[in-house]
Amino acid sequence: MARQSTSPNYRALLTGSVAGLATFAAMLLIAWAGVAFDGQRDLEKQTSDLFAIWLANIDRGNKLYATLEKLPEDDCSDTHLNALNTLVYKDNHITNIWFFPDGDTKAACSSSFGRFEPAHDFGPPEKAQLFLDGRQTWYRVPFERARDVGEITVIKKGRYGVSFYQTGNLATADDDLFYVSSKQDPYTVLFHAHGNAGLLQQYRNAYGPVFGRIYAQACGEGDVRLCYLTMIPPSRVVQQNIALLAIFAVFGVTTGVLVFLKVKRVVSDRHSPVGRIRHAIANGGKGFEPHYQPILTLETMKCDGCEVLARFEDAQGKLFPDEFVNIIQRENLTWEFTEIIITKALRDLKPLLAGRPGFKVSVNFFQSDLEDDQIQSVLRSPVFAMAAEAGLSLCCEILETGIRSGTSSVKSLEYLRSIGCLIAIDDFGTGYSNLAQIKALNPDLVKIDKMFVDDLGSATDCARGAFVQAILSISAAHGMKVCAEGVETMEQLASLRNRNVDYAQGYFFAKPMPIRDFSLYLLEQTLKEKMPTTGRLAKLKPVSG
Repeated sequence: MARQSTSPNYRALLTGSVAGLATFAAMLLIAWAGVAFDGQRDLEKQTSDLFAIWLANIDRGNKLYATLEKLPEDDCSDTHLNALNTLVYKDNHITNIWFFPDGDTKAACSSSFGRFEPAHDFGPPEKAQLFLDGRQTWYRVPFERARDVGEITVIKKGRYGVSFYQTGNLATADDDLFYVSSKQDPYTVLFHAHGNAGLLQQYRNAYGPVFGRIYAQACGEGDVRLCYLTMIPPSRVVQQNIALLAIFAVFGVTTGVLVFLKVKRVVSDRHSPVGRIRHAIANGGKGFEPHYQPILTLETMKCDGCEVLARFEDAQGKLFPDEFVNIIQRENLTWEFTEIIITKALRDLKPLLAGRPGFKVSVNFFQSDLEDDQIQSVLRSPVFAMAAEAGLSLCCEILETGIRSGTSSVKSLEYLRSIGCLIAIDDFGTGYSNLAQIKALNPDLVKIDKMFVDDLGSATDCARGAFVQAILSISAAHGMKVCAEGVETMEQLASLRNRNVDYAQGYFFAKPMPIRDFSLYLLEQTLKEKMPTTGRLAKLKPVSG
């Protein structure tokens, strides 16, 4: 079944769009997180400042009790009331001082309202025991004797109680809550003093300022403490920072577009044929697989070698050799590619050919890798030592069309021969090199191009056959072996054997195949060699033991 793949352009467009949108979203999130945490810090400061005023007032009242108990008068007389008013006048935070003659809930008089006849009874009030010194905090105590005053707060100790100016809620908060809790269970309201009673549960379930409402809390000390909780919605933060967020939005759009263009180009390049090949070679040849075409000795008809041919397939599909070879040459990746193919081939063949010393492994070399500026890098490659260790004869094939006068090919090939490599001229007869150049290269093998083999054994055998015969004569005179490429028929094989050609390869014997099939091919060859030609096969006997 053919692989269904997304077109490179669509993939690049989609990936670039996702990256651009993600960048824009990330920048907006960063901007929002910044203003949200800044808004939270500001709210926390305001909340703490206001709560500190409440605590300071309570502390002032505590210091006042000692003075009140030392007053010489305690009978709500004019002198007593004047003394109370003097104390209120000296402290501008205090609104009223209450006098409870019996220390209960009945006030006989106060600095602001004078004498109560009868005594005003506050009880039983809602109260919280916040302090260990006997002070009681009475919250939301009903009081109807003053205009526009429905409830008051009294902090009472002994015979006196003190009320303070209403400090008020935090003006910048949309919602708030005064409550009493214990340190061991901070999310349970022991006493609801003022505000939204459900705000504490919302605060407990909040996800933080970035993903929800913004809260701030301040609590007093002690196991039982007074707390003040405030909240503002995200819309308030947006309104307060609209200009800054707009700047970040513009910056985010610009950055997102730049990321989109960059990612689109990178992905497009990555999924183009050039990008795929570059990525494959950079990742150790992932996608490249060597295929093996047997080379037979025509005298014995045994497989004594193979030519290694590269095939490429990745997640995008296949690329044919004429496509990726051109890319490799244009991108100057020739030796990296050749080294990868040789390395993979030797790893495949080493265990397979352990009992076949001298097995010839032919690999095509690029002319550019034989130049002076590259040959030393080639010679330092570990692949030649790997071939020698495996007992394989590495045959370096160079195209006749790659032979150019005035190059360093002769010297480079001598280097390769000196480290144990065989040298072959590929596609012989298709180039324009002269005999002197071929002789100077002194190859071990010449490979006759398929175009000269096609007509052998047919009615047009004469002209092509004469050329083949000329090649054989030249090769014999210079001690070179000859291999015929592209053998496809029995007639071609017979013609080549009649002319005493040394080696042949082609579809008549086998197509290039992956290592699994090539191993089966060699196994079949081995079985045929060991199969008796006459008589019956020996009967198999059970193993006793």
